[in-house]
Amino acid sequence: MSKLAAAVPTRDSPTWASYLLITSYSWFIFGLSATQALIRDEQGTSRTVSSLHAVLFSLGGIVAGLIAARLILALGRGKFLKVAVGGATFGVLIYTVPGGVAVTLIGAFVASLFGSAIIVGASAFLFDHQKQAGPAAVTEANALAALGGILSPLAVGFGAVFFFGWRFGLWVLFIGFAISLLLMRKSPHVFQVPIDEHIREASRAHFPRRFWWALTTLFLLLSTEFTLTLWSADLLRDRAGFEAGAAAASVAAVTGGLFIGRVLGSRFAEYFPVDRILTLVVLIALGGWLVVWFSSAAGIILLGLVITGIGAALFWPLGISRVVMASGGQSDRASALSAVAGAIAGGIGPFILGALADLVGVHTAFLLLPVFLLSGLFLIRIKPVTRAITPAITPTITGNREA
Repeated sequence: MSKLAAAVPTRDSPTWASYLLITSYSWFIFGLSATQALIRDEQGTSRTVSSLHAVLFSLGGIVAGLIAARLILALGRGKFLKVAVGGATFGVLIYTVPGGVAVTLIGAFVASLFGSAIIVGASAFLFDHQKQAGPAAVTEANALAALGGILSPLAVGFGAVFFFGWRFGLWVLFIGFAISLLLMRKSPHVFQVPIDEHIREASRAHFPRRFWWALTTLFLLLSTEFTLTLWSADLLRDRAGFEAGAAAASVAAVTGGLFIGRVLGSRFAEYFPVDRILTLVVLIALGGWLVVWFSSAAGIILLGLVITGIGAALFWPLGISRVVMASGGQSDRASALSAVAGAIAGGIGPFILGALADLVGVHTAFLLLPVFLLSGLFLIRIKPVTRAITPAITPTITGNREA
């Protein structure tokens, strides 16, 4: 495996602010997964109805992805991110208000709408701010997000088992949002977006054909990750007899694997080509799935979930890196459409598995995962993306929007 020159991220205040923004919203994503079994018990709904949370979550991400690039162009990334943080906070509060299915569905949509906007803005900023170290920086940000993902289900499970209630586990993310905003205030000018005719022309340019193949690959890989995280707790209840709270906390096995994979992956991403790393981690995820699917022992299933999580860890950070690399220099638009692909994957994959689980059982329904993985691996091999793909337009900075 040939090495590239090291591309190490610069960890300044704006970078840490972006890391925390991504981590805080990821806290909600993994917390949402952990609360599904608990909400279903609380509301007395079926898996199919519960899956509608994933659909509304997906819809919010789609809307955010479709409008984010234009709003960033109009507002600047700083103002855009501040609005997104406020909206995501409101959405989480709605989701955690005691009520029926309609309330939690609206909360999932609003939180996803603004939270996905956070991911788009922060990811695009990291790619532009870190230059060649962009893939490593995004992977590093997602390593921290995975650490939050470990703690979030544990906090939800702790609250469910003891006296706080599961909602307490989600409210912790507000601390991360507050610290992020304080860090952003230190360097507001850094989040400005250059505005001139070159940028406007780039925002209207057509993407290279390979961009769409990279986006499709991202969709397939993220379908695996979202489906795994959303339904792992149910698999543990079904196959290993876990109680609801313990199963929710055990989703930390997946996020533990994600954390390990992203910590290691952020180092590999500094040296090795993205496609080679992705090929390896898809194979690791397939191996983990085999362990999970063929076992009924709790310890073995948890081990398999950790292995699968290690493999899936780099699907988003390196998947979006491939999309941006194939975009011809259109990082905001590429990040936004990546969010759309991720949102669709987050709705379709879990919903299909949930519906299948009601028909054939959650264990058999988990056969959906290798279909996504093998399809993604096929596209990685036949439609590779390299650093040789250059921007279609090189911007000339002549003016800025205020952050």
